[in-house]
Amino acid sequence: MTPQRNPFVNEPEVTPQEDPIDDDPILGQRESLRGPRNIQQSLAAEPVEETAPAAPVAVTSATLWLVGASGGVGTSTLAGLCSENVVDESERRPTYAGRALLVCSTSASSLEAAQQLARKSASGQLPYELVGLVIVYDRPKNRLTKPTLDFARGVARMFPVAMTAPYAPSWREVGVSPQASGTRLKSVLRKIEKIARSGH
Repeated sequence: MTPQRNPFVNEPEVTPQEDPIDDDPILGQRESLRGPRNIQQSLAAEPVEETAPAAPVAVTSATLWLVGASGGVGTSTLAGLCSENVVDESERRPTYAGRALLVCSTSASSLEAAQQLARKSASGQLPYELVGLVIVYDRPKNRLTKPTLDFARGVARMFPVAMTAPYAPSWREVGVSPQASGTRLKSVLRKIEKIARSGH
């Protein structure tokens, strides 16, 4: 028999128990981390070193633009490993009818973005010519699933030439200058320079 509830007594609220939060390398067991209440005031108190403005990009017929299919795919890193003929599009928009290499990562969203840009290029919807694709591994090769690899191969076949740049965890470290190491990366950089010089 179910006991009757007393209408004059408030029952205590029962708070559901949550699972313990996963341990995070940055935040530990905390859900979030609090900093200054007003970031503008705290940053304004820090001295800012003046940096000289970057020299304007000299655009010539040999300029090859590196265009990111999505953010954080390594266009600036690759451009920094190449000659001044290879320019990261974040420095300046590609010139009309200029030649560009699309750069994407092996993440699903970046590969899908590369696929969409290839279709736009094929239908003349881009103001520049996509002459190839560089797929940058965003994790070790043995961590990629078969569906991802199959999709990446399909996207690669949509371009006149497609190359892959290996996963380099050191490139993402603070204070590390990316180096061209490994035979595949060196080969890819030579190919990019050849495309900049000869167009193919």
